[in-house]
Amino acid sequence: MKATLKWAGRVVTYLLLAFFALILYLGVSSRIAGGPPTIFGHEMYVVLSGSMVPTFQVGSVIFDTPHINPATLKVGEMITFKAPYTQNMLITHRIIQVIHRGNQLLFHTKGDANKVADFFLVPSQNVVAQYDNFTVPYVGYYLEFVKTKLGMALTLIIPGALLIISQMVSLTRSLRKELRAKEVAPTKSEV
Repeated sequence: MKATLKWAGRVVTYLLLAFFALILYLGVSSRIAGGPPTIFGHEMYVVLSGSMVPTFQVGSVIFDTPHINPATLKVGEMITFKAPYTQNMLITHRIIQVIHRGNQLLFHTKGDANKVADFFLVPSQNVVAQYDNFTVPYVGYYLEFVKTKLGMALTLIIPGALLIISQMVSLTRSLRKELRAKEVAPTKSEV
């Protein structure tokens, strides 16, 4: 039983360390890059609206391939793009039509849950990335919370506190074991 508890404690400690390292990496990499967090060359985006339900649920994290050649995109593929009416908003929708207008390549898009297509055309220079067909549900809620001051503080404090408590418990157990061993062991004068 003690061996199982010890093993479980180590597993929890390593999982907390891995989690802490991942969150730290995502936070630092997105701050340095000035954009979305990147893992193995794929960018992570949080789904904030229901326009693509059931393909992705609100609160999911989607992974996209950045720096794609827009000329290779086809109808039916999903892209993340800067909204033409505001450069501060990113949208991920499905391409429903590829339009060649003179020298310009445009995409007509639509959210899977939307009844009508988007009212604008997306210029190829606004395409940021292409969806990789990989989604992690509900993690986006946590990542959005981590962006807040309270979320960042709790993300750093809670795993750190748990690691410190775990180490203190381990140290206390070791000291108790050592003290018991000294109490039981006979002294030289008794022999």
